[in-house]
This record gives sequence, structure tokens and C-alpha cells, in this order.
Amino acid sequence: MKRVISLALAGLLLAGCTGTPSGSSIRPATAPSEISTTPESTNTVASSAADLHPLRQGDTKQYYMTEMPGGDLIRYWVADLTAHQTAVPCSVEGCTHDTESCPAVFRRGACDGVYVLDDDTLVAFTNNHFPETQDSNVVLLDRNCQNRRVVATVNDATFDALGFDNATAPYTDGTYLYCLGYHGGYGGQTALFRIDPSTGETADLLENTEVPIDLLLGAVGSKFVLIQFEQEFPPNDSEGFTSAITRRIVHWLFDPATGEMRQLAAYDTEEGILDSHTAEILEGTYYQIDWTAGTACTLDTETGETHLFAENIPAEYRDGHHWMLDKVEDWLVFDFPTVMINTRTGEVRERPALPENYWNGSGHQPRIYVNLGDTLLVDCRYEPYTRVDIGPDGTPATVDTSRGFLGLISSEDFLNGMPNYTEVGPYIG
Repeated sequence: MKRVISLALAGLLLAGCTGTPSGSSIRPATAPSEISTTPESTNTVASSAADLHPLRQGDTKQYYMTEMPGGDLIRYWVADLTAHQTAVPCSVEGCTHDTESCPAVFRRGACDGVYVLDDDTLVAFTNNHFPETQDSNVVLLDRNCQNRRVVATVNDATFDALGFDNATAPYTDGTYLYCLGYHGGYGGQTALFRIDPSTGETADLLENTEVPIDLLLGAVGSKFVLIQFEQEFPPNDSEGFTSAITRRIVHWLFDPATGEMRQLAAYDTEEGILDSHTAEILEGTYYQIDWTAGTACTLDTETGETHLFAENIPAEYRDGHHWMLDKVEDWLVFDFPTVMINTRTGEVRERPALPENYWNGSGHQPRIYVNLGDTLLVDCRYEPYTRVDIGPDGTPATVDTSRGFLGLISSEDFLNGMPNYTEVGPYIG
């Protein structure tokens, strides 16, 4: 099945607790025993049901970034969240960090963005953006971005390890690594790759399933929640263009250990998105907000039961795209409009604004790069910046832009709009 829906739709998919929005209808999930579908062959293994956890680009110690110094190269930077400084992880005296002789510089496609695997190890999924190739490698590195070693290769595959949120992050259960991807590049069949970094064994867990999966929503416990778009293609218009219209969105619960796939819910929509609903998986919990009905609940993915925790959401917060940023302490934090919902008390209130950050003339509220529980890593300020880009032919080009800086802020200050930042260093990327 061709990949024809933008990744941006992942944040708009969604489910509801009660009520039906205008222009769409929700089909409740059938009882799991009635809709269970297990593929004839799953390439799965018998294993304990260990919880799945998304991999992040940082933890309490460091945050990892990359930039392109020129040509086909990637240079790593590390933001030290304890020493509050940003540097290239290279100790070679006199190194200019612009050739592959630097231990922190790699050729694109050989080692792309890294994720924290454990206290000692990073992992990279070479997603072949630069350039597109037929095979993809899984690479382990030390925490200083050095001692690179390829532990697995997936043939005729492209990884989709973007890491922006739970829907685009790779996962681990402590034994295996999991990453969404595609066979034959981004135009090919969606795959969920399982990789054993100790043996190099790989498998596509979706290879023999009958359900055509498009995206990943996240993981609850030991199971993934996957997204299917059912599409219709209208006739060509007068200028010869054809566009895909999604008529139905389905969420599936998938067990990577057994291959069992169960439908959670299906949502009908004329527009192709459910803008009046939000569904998000955060910290292993599936949250649903029905903006039309003004209710918020959690969904028990095993029983299908919903548990209401907020109702009578004020009308002024109902309209908008409702991008969920993250869960900060007990609060679900949204943009467009800026609203917060307390998952413990059900309180709904305006999100207090921090000073706007202006990037190339456009203002935005600070973005959360790493959520450390009681502390957040965010972009805290921007300043004018002139950089020199080197093209593939070696020709330099000057670009006037803005450069952001990372800062640590307590979750309490973030929730109360108090800009008490501890600056870490420039954001590189």
C-alpha cells in the first residue's frame, strides 16, 4: 500500500469519549474476542510481555543533536545538561570537526540521529534520507558518539526514525529494538521492524498481516497501537489531478510477541481527519479528548472501557487543531488553543504563556525537547545568526537566520508561565 498520507495527520487522528463531531461518525470497537485477527505467519518469537518504551534523543545527562557541515556529512553535538554547555564530542587536539577524520563526524546514511539506549549506549537507525539506499543499518555507539559498530542490517528497507514524539520514535522492550519503516523506500509497504542487537536477527512483524498499516500511534504496556487509513480515490479533476480522501481511520492493538491484532476503534470522516477529537499515548496511557462533547477520558486498551476524568470543557477551548505537546506533571498541555487539562482533578484552564520565541520572524511558545519529569529541556530564546553553508560542490553560501538556545526549566515554572531558565547552550540542527 502506498504511503499517501502526511505524517502530520498523526497528530489529528483521533478518538473520543462521547459525542459525535459534525462531519464524522465514530464506530465503537467491537468486543475484542469478535474482531481478533491473527496472521497465518507472524515471524514472532515467544517472549515475556515486557513493556515497550520509546527511545529519546536525550536523558538527564545529555541531549544529542546533529548538523550538516557540508557535502554528505553529519556532525554530532552534545548538550551537557549537568555542566550546562554544548560541544562537539571530540577530544582530538586541533580537530576542525569538518571531515570524517573527526570521531564525531559521519557520512549521512552511515549514522544519522541517535537515541539513548541505556546509560552507556546510543543507537542510530540509518533511515537513508541522505541518500536513499536499499539497505538500512542499526548502529550502536558509546555515549560520546564514538566506537561506532553496525549490529544489524535490514535489506531493502527504510527506517522512519524521526523521534519527534511517541508516534515517530523507535522503541525497546529491553531485549529487542522496534522501528517503523518501509520496504523499498517510502513508497513501499509499511513495516514494523524488530531487531535483536545481540544477534543481528531482524524481522518485519507486519509482513504477513492482512491489515494494511500506515502509522504508529504509540505503545501501551507490551503492545503497539497502529493506525490504518482506509482511502477512496475520487476521479481526476479537470486539470488531471487525483487526491486521496480518507473515509475511515482505524486504530489497532498489536502484540509483537504473538502477532495478534485487535481493533480498538474505527472513525468515519468526510474530511479525512478528525479535527474535533484528539488521541495520544503518553507514559503508556491512551488519552482521548472529544472537543465537541467537551469530555476527556482514558481508554483501557485491553477491555475497551473508557474512564472519564474531565467534562464540560469550556467552549472557548473547543475550536482549533489541538496539538498535544506533552504531559507535564498531571497536565495534558495543548497548542492551538493553548489549554491544559488535569488528568487527576479534571480541571481545565488556559495555559499560562511564556515569553514568545521568535524564529525568522515567527513567534511560538517554547517547545519541549526532553521531558525529565520535574524538569523540561526547551528552546528558551533566539538570536539573529549568520551561517555559512557549503554545497556539494564546495561552494559556500551565507544564510541570515535565527539561532535558538536550549534551557532547563522546572515543570512548575513551565506550567505557571515563569521564564526561570538555566541556559544550556545553542540548539544545533
